[in-house]
Amino acid sequence: MSRLAGKTAIISGALGGQGCIAVERFLAEGAKVIASDRAAAPTGRVAELCKASSCVYVGGDVCDEAVQTAIVAAALERFGRVDVLFNNHGIILGKPFLETAASELDAVWTVNVRATYLLSQKVAREMVKTGGGSIVHNSSIGGVVAFHDMTAYGAAKAAVAHLARAMAADLVGHGIRVNAICPGAIDTQMPRNFVGDHPEREAIFQAIADKHLMKRFGRPEEPVNLALFLASDEASYITGAVIPVDGGLSAI
Repeated sequence: MSRLAGKTAIISGALGGQGCIAVERFLAEGAKVIASDRAAAPTGRVAELCKASSCVYVGGDVCDEAVQTAIVAAALERFGRVDVLFNNHGIILGKPFLETAASELDAVWTVNVRATYLLSQKVAREMVKTGGGSIVHNSSIGGVVAFHDMTAYGAAKAAVAHLARAMAADLVGHGIRVNAICPGAIDTQMPRNFVGDHPEREAIFQAIADKHLMKRFGRPEEPVNLALFLASDEASYITGAVIPVDGGLSAI
């Protein structure tokens, strides 16, 4: 298939469960990809994919503006333009509101919101020069509905969702579409790390699954499928949308 043929895409958080799938799927759909994550060099499946000339890896902390600049510069130097940005990076924090330290709030906000804002700004400036593009933020259903002990994370992801709407309004005149996807619980390493070695680990996973109408975790390719659609020209009339990919969690 070639839904992204001729397009250059930047994917942050590329070594995570959804990020790795996104790199693979975007390449399969014809895109040239700049993959980025904190590690200095790619690992696993992404390392294999980066052996191809159509995939380049840029390592570093996406919160660092110099790294953001390097990511965009790599796209321009290697492929000449940027057509798609999938802001897939993020961190999670599960802690009661009254126990969350200012430093923890700052970390969640810096990664999830500030880095998304500034990387999007740098990319959008280049998209303006070439007539437009598509930006997709990976928010969370936790930014739409409230969960116990997730105040800092939920507030940050709600900001990411609203950022998509506000950016869409500001950038529509430049031919840039901006949307957000809001995954429910997805079966990746992140929720496993979040639960950790709790003695009731399996019961906790089941309780999380049961919050969804479909009574299961999502597969990582399921939110990526939506991000891919929004990145493509098939979504040419969609901007400013905040779309759940949550197995029906937000319906109940």
